[in-house]
Amino acid sequence: MLCNWITRFLDILFFSLASAQTSIWSNWWTYDGISGPRYWGLNPEWILCQVGKYQSPIDILPEKLLYDPALTTILFPSKKMNGNLTNTGHDVTFHVEEDLMPHFNVTSGPLQYEYRIYQIKIHFGHSDVVGSEHLINGLSFPAEVQIMAYNADLCDNFTQALITPNGLAIFAIFAEIGPVGNEAFTILADNLKYIPSKGQSSWISGLPLVILLPRTTQYMTYEGSTTQPGCHETVTWVIFNKPIYVLKEQMLELRKLNQKGGSDQQLLIEGNVRPAMPLNNRVIRTNIKYENKIKNCTVTKEVFYEVNTLRNDVRRKREGR
Repeated sequence: MLCNWITRFLDILFFSLASAQTSIWSNWWTYDGISGPRYWGLNPEWILCQVGKYQSPIDILPEKLLYDPALTTILFPSKKMNGNLTNTGHDVTFHVEEDLMPHFNVTSGPLQYEYRIYQIKIHFGHSDVVGSEHLINGLSFPAEVQIMAYNADLCDNFTQALITPNGLAIFAIFAEIGPVGNEAFTILADNLKYIPSKGQSSWISGLPLVILLPRTTQYMTYEGSTTQPGCHETVTWVIFNKPIYVLKEQMLELRKLNQKGGSDQQLLIEGNVRPAMPLNNRVIRTNIKYENKIKNCTVTKEVFYEVNTLRNDVRRKREGR
C-alpha cells in the first residue's frame, strides 16, 4: 500500500515537473536516487531513456564482435585545441572554442560524413575499480573520456545534431591508472583546481588532441545513444581497444569536484556513470582481426581483443594473483 502511494506521488510530481521549464529538468537529473537514470524517462522529452532500444552505454562482449574489413583508420585533426574546461555539475566538459571548430573535423573509419569536434567529457567513478560507462566483458575502467562530434555535413550545430539521424559521433577512450600520465589528460587535470564547483570554468590553450588519443588504430563501433538525458539515439559510437594512462592523483582530484555551487558543497560529481543498457541484437563491428582456431569449422572463432587481455591482467593484479 505504501509503495503504491509513493509510486503515485512520484507520478504526480514528475507530471508536474514535465510542464515546467527545461531548466528545471536540467538541474533536477542526477546519477542516483529518484533523479537517477531509472527515472530520466519520466520527462516526456526524455522518454527514450526509458523505452529506447538503441541505448548507451553497453557491455561489450569480445565473443560478440563482428570483424568488418571495411572499417578503415579514423582520421583526426593534428591541430591543438583551445577552449573552456567547465564543471557542469554532471561532469567535466571541455568546450572547443567555437571559432576553431571548423579545423577539428573527424573522418573515415565507420563515418560516412565529416564530424566536427564540439566537446570532450570525462566520466569517472567513486573508486579506481568502477568509472567507465562502457564495460568490457563486465569489467570497468577508472574513467572514460568521450570526444563528442556533430555531423558537419547535415547539421549546423550540436543541438540540431542531437535529433538528426547520424547526427553525432562519440569516441570513447578508456583511462587506466599508470605510473606516467597522458600528457593531454594532464593538461585537463591540472585545471581541475580552478573549477571545484558547478558553473566554474578554466580557459585552456593548446590541448593536443592527438596526444589524448590512445596509440592504436583499432576500435569497436556500434549505433547507440547519448548517455545523458534525453538519451538521443543518433550516435555512432567508437570505442578504442587500448586505454590511455592517468595518475592516481589525477583521479583523486576529479573526485573532489562538486555537483553544486556556492556554499552547498555536499554532493560530489564522482559516479557520473549511466549503467550499461541492453544490446537488443545490435551489431558491434570491429577492425580487430580474429583468427579461426579450428581449420574445418567456419563458425567457431576466437576474437583477439587487446583491451580484454589488459583488463584481465589488471584484475589479477588487483586480486593479488
